[in-house]
Amino acid sequence: MKKILLQIFIGILIFSCSSTKNEDNLSVESKEKVISYDYAGKVDSNQLSFIKTNYNWNTERVLIINYKQPLSSCHFDNHKISAESTWWKKFYSKIDTENCANIHVLANGEEKNKNIDNKYIFDDKNGFLLLNFFKRKTSCFGIFVVNNEGYYIQFNGHYSERQVSKYIENIKQ
Repeated sequence: MKKILLQIFIGILIFSCSSTKNEDNLSVESKEKVISYDYAGKVDSNQLSFIKTNYNWNTERVLIINYKQPLSSCHFDNHKISAESTWWKKFYSKIDTENCANIHVLANGEEKNKNIDNKYIFDDKNGFLLLNFFKRKTSCFGIFVVNNEGYYIQFNGHYSERQVSKYIENIKQ
């Protein structure tokens, strides 16, 4: 009987000590959530040249591509969300986009040709982005952040300002 009581007492003692947490002593780093991405790597020189030529990327250090997957990959018409909407402007107003080109690419752009201006809104030329990057994991949206040396970070799905900020910060280094 003493053995059982001793085991219960030790169990309660361990449980009560391990469950106490002093939030004030946690570092800022441990409070920060990890920013995840689906893919990262480097495009080859031909791919980089194709991107620069077809997506109006000139002197900026970083290109941000807000990608809309094919209509068949999404449960709603994701192409109805206008790239010129106040929502997008507000989204990017919270992000440091200095020395960044920021565009939107539609996988089925040819079907929505009225939106294409080849300045900020583009068709996915020859399905290049879909075939090389976004077909690996389908969703409604995705982001592709690439620097002028060809290093990129890609995420498929809904993304946050915090994610985009971190991708830009990491890709500029």
